[in-house]
Amino acid sequence: MFPRISLTSLLLWLATVAGLSLSVISLLKICSACSETGQFSILGLDFGWFGITFFVVLAVALALRRRSHAAGRAVTLLLLAAAGAEIRFIWLQKYVIGEWCPICLGIAAVVLVGCLSLLMEALARQANKGVVMGNRLKRIITATAVIVAGFTTALVGVRQESAAAGLDLFLGNRQSSTIVYFVSDWFCPVCRKVEPSIAAMYPEIARKAKVGFVDFPIHKETLNFTPYHLQFLAFQKERYLPLRKALSELSLKTKSPSPEEVQTAVASHGVKVRQLDYADILYGMQSDLSVYRGYGLKGTPSVVVTNSKSKKTKIFVGDREITREAIINAIAEVGR
Repeated sequence: MFPRISLTSLLLWLATVAGLSLSVISLLKICSACSETGQFSILGLDFGWFGITFFVVLAVALALRRRSHAAGRAVTLLLLAAAGAEIRFIWLQKYVIGEWCPICLGIAAVVLVGCLSLLMEALARQANKGVVMGNRLKRIITATAVIVAGFTTALVGVRQESAAAGLDLFLGNRQSSTIVYFVSDWFCPVCRKVEPSIAAMYPEIARKAKVGFVDFPIHKETLNFTPYHLQFLAFQKERYLPLRKALSELSLKTKSPSPEEVQTAVASHGVKVRQLDYADILYGMQSDLSVYRGYGLKGTPSVVVTNSKSKKTKIFVGDREITREAIINAIAEVGR
């Protein structure tokens, strides 16, 4: 015979399993808002991994709560703290990310279901046994304090990765010691000519090496596109190439795009343009500067293939030198 399980216990288990499943799905970054959320961490962990850890601990506490009073209290504390944290997470989606993520909202919903289940249990106990006013007030104060603690932890513990460690401006195999830099100017005719070839060879190169796209402002108007380029490179990695193409097409229409024009240009890709911090833009421009000064580049388009361990470097300039075969061979050569 299976032990009888109450409705509230069933709801708690369903909420826990749903939360764990949604946390696993969030790691896949299947929507643009998930990708945006992926640029934040909580207590040093990716949101998905943090959610998995939380719901696994909650499941263990749920499994033990009939045997242990401490486990039962742990379930209550975990869910109330999570409710407080979710207030902060929802605020981030509304006012920082600027886009609602259905998966993140789903996790918030299951936390709410869990809290409501606990409330139903508490009301049922009060109806059966009766609770004096002093104890009831004490429990309300304790619950409020735990919710505030959860909110405060999320407020302090959530950090945007760019603020924590500088923008991650690389694509491709970021574990590789070989780096391929594509250096171009948004208004360089030859750069525009080689863009289709770069897009075609990119998937193969990205499997073998870390890839960077660098703005070289031979035409000063290129700097008007750099903040948007950096934003997409840092925060929209999976969509970067089509977004780059959209920016390239926009550069044929204007030399000084407004945020609204950029938003219109990329709207079909499900991306929301947002303003980068000045410090992030400065970091990205300094990174670009270190590439074309560090390798002594004089013009565009240029490709630098280098290895951080062997220090071997190959440089290609112009549409005649920048070919798939040349770059693939260079990756193999500098990696030896």
